[in-house]
Amino acid sequence: MSQLSGVKQQLTAIASDAKSTAGGLTGFKTKFSQAVNQVQATIGGSAQRVDKDMIQTLQAAEKQLDAAIAALQQASHAASKFAASL
Repeated sequence: MSQLSGVKQQLTAIASDAKSTAGGLTGFKTKFSQAVNQVQATIGGSAQRVDKDMIQTLQAAEKQLDAAIAALQQASHAASKFAASL
């Protein structure tokens, strides 16, 4: 196997793994968002600062999940496109 075909195989595997991981994170994000909404509904009206901090922390994690999903999807697309060009 030439080095070029080896690189193509590696890129194809990376694209597949990134796409699969993004899909798994998307499923997790759905469950996570539901849990965040439930926590917010339960403690969101509280006047305690620690409750607000908890909600903000969970919401920040949601945004990071969105960013990770988008990055993995972009990496998958780029790797697939490059592999196809080889």
